[in-house]
Amino acid sequence: MEPAYPESGAGVPKRRTPWNTLSARVISVVSRKGGVGKTTTAVNLGAAYALSGHTVLVVGADPQCGVAPTLGARMADLGGGLLDLWDHDTDLTDLAQTCDLKDLFFVSSCIGGMDDERRYLEHMERRPDVFTQQIDRARNLYDTILIDCPPHLGAATRAAIGASDGLLIPTQAEELCRESLGALFGAIDALKEEQGAQALDGPEIEGIVLTMHSSRTRMGRHVAARVAEEFGPVLLETIVPRTTRLSEMALRGKPSVIYDRRSAGSRAYFHLADELLQRYQQREGLDASRQPEVRTGAATAGAAAAGEAGAGPRSGNAGNGLERLLGDLQAAGTLATPSAPRPTEMDGPELVSLDDLLAEEEDQETPWNAPWPGRRGRLN
Repeated sequence: MEPAYPESGAGVPKRRTPWNTLSARVISVVSRKGGVGKTTTAVNLGAAYALSGHTVLVVGADPQCGVAPTLGARMADLGGGLLDLWDHDTDLTDLAQTCDLKDLFFVSSCIGGMDDERRYLEHMERRPDVFTQQIDRARNLYDTILIDCPPHLGAATRAAIGASDGLLIPTQAEELCRESLGALFGAIDALKEEQGAQALDGPEIEGIVLTMHSSRTRMGRHVAARVAEEFGPVLLETIVPRTTRLSEMALRGKPSVIYDRRSAGSRAYFHLADELLQRYQQREGLDASRQPEVRTGAATAGAAAAGEAGAGPRSGNAGNGLERLLGDLQAAGTLATPSAPRPTEMDGPELVSLDDLLAEEEDQETPWNAPWPGRRGRLN
């Protein structure tokens, strides 16, 4: 693959981005837990912004970089990655690669083995300023930069946090993931304190986004309610459901928002893109009516669905699901389980997930906040 630049040209500052900033807004996707959907979120969110009119760079800072295969690239074809920032003094913008979607670019860590990973992590530990400086230089070429971080708070994640304007925290709707949030926020605060005076300019918490959520299971509803109770102000309204379309990304080599924009997972990421932009505008006191004319993610997804005869708005999307879910949970202390979304995946055999099987065995009349049985207890 050949290095690529946005059409605006290398080194030419933009007048104003869709964020109403003079250079790109940098958001790191962070979590201490693995398997919560960081790469899925970074790639689909980046694609949603690109489809909405942003020029986007996705940086895969995880040594096990999943960004490349989800965008249809093989490691052997990349020709370089983040390790070259230190080994060959290569600019980050020279490492940017194209994909099938216009205005979406990516850089992989491009780690080939244990020796490469060891050197990469050592560089991140000893010279994180190189990474930060390269991210800053790339701001002039893009509207949005998303950094996919490793599932820990090691050197690579700390360097990404130091280079970021905001932090997005995906959290799977599971109890262990919920419990890790407190430690994550504590660690982020500690990192800011280490920066001293620079902490005032530290990254904002963009929010927590629930991922791989199933409202049909008792555990999913329980965890969603607990996260809302403990982290309400920073919990985003968008909920990303558990869908097969999102898990197909690596096989297809494309984000789901490209190959099936109407699926529940894709529409959730379009809504997430809109919600993050709207929250930033509100936080900064910006007038949304005076922003650059950029097509919103929800409108982009809706346009794809509107082209089919008889296709109306689909209620299966969980983009605004949190408000609806919490309203159900607060109704007389019991839960009225939302109806299942209308299936949209008609091009393959019908699949039954483990969550669906468990949901069939659950007593839906049991209050969501009823005490869970002990380790030695018998499940009812």
